[in-house]
Amino acid sequence: MQAYFIPHRLKPGDITHLSDKDSEFVISKKLFKVEDPVNIETLESIFLARITNIGKASVEVEIIEKISERASKKDDFSLTVVQSIFGDFKFNFFLEKAVEIGVNRIIPIESRFSLIPKKKFLKKFGMYEKILKDAKEQSRNPYDIEIEKPINIKNLKNINSKNKLCFATEVKKPLSLKEVLSKKEPNSSYTIAIGPERGWSVSDIKVFEELGFEFVKLKGNILRTETASLAIASILNFKAGKI
Repeated sequence: MQAYFIPHRLKPGDITHLSDKDSEFVISKKLFKVEDPVNIETLESIFLARITNIGKASVEVEIIEKISERASKKDDFSLTVVQSIFGDFKFNFFLEKAVEIGVNRIIPIESRFSLIPKKKFLKKFGMYEKILKDAKEQSRNPYDIEIEKPINIKNLKNINSKNKLCFATEVKKPLSLKEVLSKKEPNSSYTIAIGPERGWSVSDIKVFEELGFEFVKLKGNILRTETASLAIASILNFKAGKI
């Protein structure tokens, strides 16, 4: 049965409307008649509903009963991105796409060559939280994504992940991503650290060494910081069977 997404919470007995786009499609294609059943999905649940009215521009439905809950807990795979902070427009884009791809946690850090200081980043923190919320709704991602308050890299600690990868060109013998992934289980969880455009400093590298990160270098073209984060996150989600 065709399912339609509605972003707000619902319960049996509620009357609501399909989105403008879905209503237009249903009306133009004459897909349903009044009293026909449809499935309605929210971020939390899947419902059985029935068409109660088909107008010129909108389709009204009544929620009849809950069919099932959508998954509310992530499985064993999780992905944390330790990201050196950068400017608004690109960071907004990074946040939106991180939600769509399936990143679970973002730890913004101020490293030696970060493009903006953490104090400036913190002033926009409320906006970043809203971007994550809106992106979760738009992508129909049922899982929350956590973004932490920015910290200086010297205060980075408690990375509870067996697979910690720092992407760097500054170390002598970094591994390739292919080498690293060949040794890991398909659904392994990861914490990845992505540096700024200018790279990591000597003191930054020392922090990751002390935290037990493996150092990895990507082959091919040089990627911008937001591109690297999203490309690597996509690869890891693909390997875990999430994409």
